[in-house]
Amino acid sequence: ESNIPIDINIGKLQDWLISRRHVNKDWQKNVIAIREKINNAIQDMPAHDDIAALLTGSYINYFHCLKIIDILKETEADTKNLFGRYGSQRMKDWQEVVKNYEKDNLYLAETAQMLVRNI
Repeated sequence: ESNIPIDINIGKLQDWLISRRHVNKDWQKNVIAIREKINNAIQDMPAHDDIAALLTGSYINYFHCLKIIDILKETEADTKNLFGRYGSQRMKDWQEVVKNYEKDNLYLAETAQMLVRNI
C-alpha cells in the first residue's frame, strides 16, 4: 500500500511541493545563491571532454552537477587524503553545490520548474 502512485497535475507540481512542505516558499532566493556558487566553480575546471560538453549548455542544473562530480572523481582521484576525502578545491566546490541543492530539497523545486517549462 505504501507504493501507491500519486497523480499530480503538472501545472500544480510546484504548489504541491510547497504545500506538502517538501520545499520552502522562498526556494528561488536560495537557488540564486547556488547559481552564484556554480558560476564561481565553473571558473576552475580541468580540461576534460565530458565536462566541456556539460558546460556548453546554457543552464547547469542539479543533475549536471552530479555528473561533474562523477567526472571529477576520476580526474581528481590523486587528491584523496588518508580519510578518503578529496583535497581538491574543485571537488569541494562542486560537493558544496550539490549539498546546498539537497539541503532544503531545492533540486526538487528546480526540477519541477524545468518540467513545467518544458511541457
